[in-house]
Amino acid sequence: MTFIQKLLCVAGVTFASLGHAHGADVVIKRGYVENRYGQLHYQMAVPTESKAKQRTPLVMFHQTANTSLEFGKLIPEMGRDRTVIAIDTPGYGGSDGPKEVPTITDYMTAVNEGLKNLGYGTNKPVDVLGLHTGAFTGIELAIAEPKMVRKVVLVGVWLVSEETRLRAISRLPRYKTSVEFFDWFAANLPRLQKTQLAQNAGDTDWGLVIADSLRPLIKREYGHDAAFSYAAKLRERAPMVTQPVLLLALNDGIRQSTLDSQPLFKKPTLADFPNLQEGAFFTAAPELGVSLRKFLD
Repeated sequence: MTFIQKLLCVAGVTFASLGHAHGADVVIKRGYVENRYGQLHYQMAVPTESKAKQRTPLVMFHQTANTSLEFGKLIPEMGRDRTVIAIDTPGYGGSDGPKEVPTITDYMTAVNEGLKNLGYGTNKPVDVLGLHTGAFTGIELAIAEPKMVRKVVLVGVWLVSEETRLRAISRLPRYKTSVEFFDWFAANLPRLQKTQLAQNAGDTDWGLVIADSLRPLIKREYGHDAAFSYAAKLRERAPMVTQPVLLLALNDGIRQSTLDSQPLFKKPTLADFPNLQEGAFFTAAPELGVSLRKFLD
């Protein structure tokens, strides 16, 4: 059995086993809700104490090409005292997606429909946490729904020059078949393994996140296409966010651009973690939770 086959077999078993997890303070369930692309998949952490449920729910949007799995232990950590909804972006993880390359506005509209179909809206607001591509989706949702989105947390804001943006677009892999995609994946596996070591992510955690990221196949880069296009207008869109914004800066490769984006927002706060990689969602969830609660509560 090849490495990829083993990885997918492990993922298949584990995805099924995560359907209904219990902890001392939180219950995590998986579910689906309708939107324009079909079904939107999410993980929902629900606190067991009734008083905790009075806090504003927190909605999480992941980066491309990962899924809600990448938020790891941050989901149950924040779910101890509020509802947490970690959504798979349309086309990723268990969510149905578009047939053509979408825009960040398309992603935002789809998750907005999903949230409203779950009962959230003007009379039942949410807080939003977005990572990389998810940060752009969070910005657009905050602009579109100022009465539904109360506060915004952005982890990794890609603020770059036009030259850098165009270079990133030109370097996107353009595989046309699943065979080409898996050839690309096999060639890039050593680089992905180095990333795992640098992030100090656990082997199983890393493996599950990577396996889940393979599910879009030849549409895997749709999110990058959308994000790289959106970056051209970030300087115009970010000042339109009227809500308080927490910029959570990790050592994630775009740390400096996250710091540089602070003046773009009307009500920014900075939480700086220069010693934490993205693996911190698994390894340092309580530490991150302290900063998030300080801002959100």
